[in-house]
Amino acid sequence: MKKILKWIKRILISIIGLIIVLMIGLYVTFFFWKKDAISDLPKNSLVIDTDKGQVEYTLTGNSDKYMLFVHGSPGSVFVEESKPFVDKGFTVLAISRPGYYKTPLTSGETPREQAALYKSLLNELKIDSIYVNGLSGGGPSSIQFALDYPERTAGLILRAAVSEKIVMENSEKGLVDSFFETEFGTWLGIQIAITQVDDETTKRINYVIKRGMFPRELSNEGYKNDNNQFAVLKDFPLEKITVPTIILHGNKDDNVPFSFAQNASKRIPNATLFEMKGKDHFVFITSYRDTINNEIIRFVDNIETNKK
Repeated sequence: MKKILKWIKRILISIIGLIIVLMIGLYVTFFFWKKDAISDLPKNSLVIDTDKGQVEYTLTGNSDKYMLFVHGSPGSVFVEESKPFVDKGFTVLAISRPGYYKTPLTSGETPREQAALYKSLLNELKIDSIYVNGLSGGGPSSIQFALDYPERTAGLILRAAVSEKIVMENSEKGLVDSFFETEFGTWLGIQIAITQVDDETTKRINYVIKRGMFPRELSNEGYKNDNNQFAVLKDFPLEKITVPTIILHGNKDDNVPFSFAQNASKRIPNATLFEMKGKDHFVFITSYRDTINNEIIRFVDNIETNKK
């Protein structure tokens, strides 16, 4: 019996040793991955002073038809791929929302303050009217912009957008949960998850996390502020939105409920709901995004045609 226990002890020690070696190896991999992610961040963004504060942005294209990309939570000016829209005749204005990357949180904490910041940026860039394209956590400030500045909003595009109060679960976290909330744990969890998706989606996920999630110190303030704002979000007077609106949302979204899209489409006058059957919150980083982009471009083309 003693010999058996001794062998069990040796086996357990060996297993623990292997786990430790594996974790050290993974952390070294993460360390260099993060280092590369930081060095590979594009250097083409600009920071401009407005009367509402500083904001980081990029402007791509030469058209007088503009689209503003308002990223989710987390995110940055670098997350969105502007090329599909530039190729279709848009000039794309991308931003880092307050608290993310080089835009300080002091430039606007609430959706109304952030919307005012966007307007000030448009003033500085001498842009009269723009299509506002808000993704997920970028929804509240996009909606607020359309409400406060309809004369500057050519159209409103809401992609899996937060449009109602949403409270993050605050249940007791165990050791495993706490680990996966660390920067290394988050990276490791994503690496495990992408083993279940195709190569194209893996490539897109890596693109997004390198440009909008790491390093965490560039997005922590913004992410924390978003969660605080979403928890106390007041009911938007959606009936007062007067601009053309399209809402794109997966009916299997576990992050931002599909009911948000259903409610918004009923309350916003003449809004179009594009229901993505069987799709979840991360549909925008899959190959299905081509279908989504085509739907958005079709929406804009209809507006432009009706202007003539």
